Amino acid sequence: MMAVIAKRLVNHCVTILMKIESGAGLMKISNSISERVVRKLGRAFSGIIKKIKASHKKTVLERLSKNEPIFILGVQKSGTTAVAALLSEATRLPATLDIIRSIKRPYSKILRNYGIEDFGDYIYRYRREFSRKIIKEPSLTFDYQDLRAYFPKARFVIIFREPKDNIRSILNRLKVPGDLKELNTKEWPELNSSGAWRLNIDSSWLGHWPESYVDSLAYRWQLSAQIYFKNIDDFVLLRYEDFCQDKTGKITKLAEDLGLQVMRDFSDMVDSQFQPRGERVENYDFFYKENMLYIYKHCSEYAKKLGY
Repeated sequence: MMAVIAKRLVNHCVTILMKIESGAGLMKISNSISERVVRKLGRAFSGIIKKIKASHKKTVLERLSKNEPIFILGVQKSGTTAVAALLSEATRLPATLDIIRSIKRPYSKILRNYGIEDFGDYIYRYRREFSRKIIKEPSLTFDYQDLRAYFPKARFVIIFREPKDNIRSILNRLKVPGDLKELNTKEWPELNSSGAWRLNIDSSWLGHWPESYVDSLAYRWQLSAQIYFKNIDDFVLLRYEDFCQDKTGKITKLAEDLGLQVMRDFSDMVDSQFQPRGERVENYDFFYKENMLYIYKHCSEYAKKLGY
């Protein structure tokens, strides 16, 4: 909005200069002078707009820092959408179920990772989504420390799903088999059309150079577990399998743990399909073949700690 105002002001000045130049001898200003004036006006207005934006960003971040949001974290396809949606329905609190607008700008993760943008820029850009009480966005799992810094009063829920099943569910969503030695993203429509999903199967921007797409997904699962165990007192833990056994009971207990009041009977919604359903696998060794080694390598230690 501010950028639009600035452009209108500059265009208005240009119009005035053109009228002056076309006047019947009232004032004759050369084209070169006009252009210099317009450039100076443009720089001046640009500087003003930057100051206004910086001031507005500071005000927004200060206001948001006083909120007490609940962040629902965990890697993709671990049940975060269902849990956040049901918690929102049960408590009648507004929820952000994925920061949809950020999907069109997936490279912002890389910009933040290398310090080109800061996390405050991300929050400010999506301030509407961050203003709600319940915020579910799997990619924020790896931004936990920044979330804690910018939202000191926040509560955190993290959801885990057995890693073989979790990764299988992701691959089902992408319509990709689990046993490929190499994956060309251009050959798979779901990946070819989504930069966000391509980043999710590439852990190099997280500091891990994967040998395969399963290696990358297993590393992400491991990293989320490391974040949890390093900050275990800051999280409310929920396992996807336990949630599936008693959805009403687990959401009610989660609300209680978070100090929230259940405001309505939501039992009619617990079997809603919040994400596309995948295909169950009976033999994971057959599904992954050699790629199973990456899951054992990255996930075994933490899966055991989580009771898998």
